[in-house]
Amino acid sequence: MLTQATTRKTIRPPSGFEDHLCRRDAAALLGFASEFKVRQLEKEGRLRPIRGAMGSAWYPRAQLDALRGKAVRPLSPTAPRVRWPDDALIALLREKPRSVVDLVVDAGISISRAERVYRFWLAHEGPGQAQGEETAERRSERRIEHDALVRQLRDADPKVRRQAFEELKRLRP
Repeated sequence: MLTQATTRKTIRPPSGFEDHLCRRDAAALLGFASEFKVRQLEKEGRLRPIRGAMGSAWYPRAQLDALRGKAVRPLSPTAPRVRWPDDALIALLREKPRSVVDLVVDAGISISRAERVYRFWLAHEGPGQAQGEETAERRSERRIEHDALVRQLRDADPKVRRQAFEELKRLRP
């Protein structure tokens, strides 16, 4: 019985397109775990293939390098992550108010690195006035009470849920 690895031979690019990569190689170059992510980029119009024999897709290496330069994020959590430079992370923080957790999720970086970049950003630029007010609102007594009532909405006892719902309605302005 043949394994899949022995049955999948590498195919050659069409004549005159020797500098092009097949979909599988493009996925590996971009750091994706599967070829499906390359197809998504193609559907989004970010990649333009050249069709070879049997309709195979071939992508110019320069186009793939340009995508890598734009720091295309892997679309799969299991795919290898793109290395974000610190200035790109700070640009993310300037773009819209984000927390350390948001940096970890959006950029796929470690928590310690996100904390370090966030501390640097706070020390040198800091958030706008609006974000400071939002942080104060999150920790207000009213917010703490609201969060406790929301947790009670998940209780197994219907009486507790009903009472929490009534209290939440009372809290609304």
